[in-house]
Amino acid sequence: MKERLRIPAEWERHDCCWLAFPYLAAEWPSNLQAAQRTIADLCRTIADEGNERVRLLVRDQNVEAVARNLIGASNDIDYVAADYGDCWVRDTLPLLGHTPSGALGAVGFRFNGWGRKFDDSFDVEIGRWLTDHLGATLLEHDLVLEGGALEFDGQGTFITTKSCALNDNRNPGLATADVENALRSLLLFERLIWLERGLNHDHTDGHVDMIARFVNADTVICTHAGTNDPNVEVTRPIEAELRQAGLTVRTVPSPGAVFAPDGAPLPANYCNFYIANEAVIVPFFGVPEDSEARDEIATAFPSRTVVGLSARDLLWGGGAFHCATQPQPTPR
Repeated sequence: MKERLRIPAEWERHDCCWLAFPYLAAEWPSNLQAAQRTIADLCRTIADEGNERVRLLVRDQNVEAVARNLIGASNDIDYVAADYGDCWVRDTLPLLGHTPSGALGAVGFRFNGWGRKFDDSFDVEIGRWLTDHLGATLLEHDLVLEGGALEFDGQGTFITTKSCALNDNRNPGLATADVENALRSLLLFERLIWLERGLNHDHTDGHVDMIARFVNADTVICTHAGTNDPNVEVTRPIEAELRQAGLTVRTVPSPGAVFAPDGAPLPANYCNFYIANEAVIVPFFGVPEDSEARDEIATAFPSRTVVGLSARDLLWGGGAFHCATQPQPTPR
């Protein structure tokens, strides 16, 4: 049988976390500096609170200088020069895992700019660059899929959304069985739980990491939305669907309606947290629900510090902390 990878759950130990420093003015037409400050804060928090080494991609010496100035002194952050496009490395970098022998492996799906919406230089090339840089075994498939579209427990259970994985702008004509067979050919795979759709105003067409996340091998966390939430019709069925799949379900509140400075609605959700070695970094949106969400997530991770960081400026560009991070697992 063809070699397959096990992608560890995010709460398993990381050797480091990869991020990319924003630099494209076209992507951030009016808030590039604010997005850069957020990524700097995230890097520092992962390194200091999360006890996890950070490897930050920087486009050139000028970008590195800006990053160093914002982050400050740290012995646990490496600056790695590379050609990359935007900062959403959850999607542009491969998923990293282990081969049956324990060596580092990578799974690369085809990337088409989130359904041909965005076309930044090097978004496609950076995945293979990282694989070569790490000397990892690369398994590839022609399925169009981003890392943020898959949630997993490290034991073979995956969650995704039909609105993304089966969208005609990615995989026209494919059925659920086709996607499942593709994953089975690459990964240690037991089952794929299908949710119907993701958040409104999410330009990824509904990445699952915005709506449901594993917190241990049989427990997921999702949003319990109030009637005034703009995504109530999206999130209301999710809890029941996950319970029907046999999972224990915890919930966090919705942040409610969150808007960009220009008035555009944003796909805000607390599920887009990052699980570092010793901390969980939760996106905050400057609303009263922030503290309640932090407390609920803390009960799900009793052995980790839970830290809230402002994510509103980053979300204006399309994502939050899980979207901007790609963990590299510790070698076995």
